[in-house]
Amino acid sequence: YDQYRDEASVDLDEALAVTNYARQASDLLIKLSEVNVQDYLTYSTENGNIIYTKKIGNMDIGRLDFTIPSSSKYPTVYRQYWDFRYEKNPDEKIIQGKVVRVYCINTALFEKHNPDPNYTPLKKIYTLGSRIYLPEITVIVCPSRILNYDGEINKETGLEEVYKNQKLIELGIDPEEALNKYGDNLSGFVIRKGDDDQVHVTYINAIYDAGNSTEIAHNKREREIAYTKILNISLNCHYNILAVFK
Repeated sequence: YDQYRDEASVDLDEALAVTNYARQASDLLIKLSEVNVQDYLTYSTENGNIIYTKKIGNMDIGRLDFTIPSSSKYPTVYRQYWDFRYEKNPDEKIIQGKVVRVYCINTALFEKHNPDPNYTPLKKIYTLGSRIYLPEITVIVCPSRILNYDGEINKETGLEEVYKNQKLIELGIDPEEALNKYGDNLSGFVIRKGDDDQVHVTYINAIYDAGNSTEIAHNKREREIAYTKILNISLNCHYNILAVFK
């Protein structure tokens, strides 16, 4: 990620604040991935994968579970889904947005635009992406939670207090209830290296309805596109395995 040297942050206090902020979303994604989907609605993709959906309050939860054969592909899987380099093929790029700050190879702040055409010019919004890696589980938080920050972020903008003042996620309650009470979008991966020689992937994309129909429609379209990309990447991982054994 040498291409992002100009966006690198060396502020240790800000790095600590952003780590604490990112950890909350990671912890919630893990809890959500462990929820029983028995009361979810389901529909199948063309390849037979099942997508789960559930409405709770103003939150529309989408979930995709799948496996990739051979646990040896675990590093390949978490690297593929986190890769946001400029030269990455857009059809295989899940992490979207302009990188405006990099804290380390596993944490970056992205700039996006509000899709509502009522904002002229389009309003810039900022959202954090992070990856927490462990030998048996990796959690990727896609840039989906919008920072409560009104302004433009550049190299001189201090963000320590911004991260500290973001709304907290209540982790001590039911995870779906916590998600709804939090009241913002959240998406990401929980990737597990299984003991059955498979990589188990759960992708969650939860969309919060704050009353803006344009944003909701845009977010749902983006979610469908993400499902397609994610499954295509998983197939590529599978075919690479087959090629090795030929």
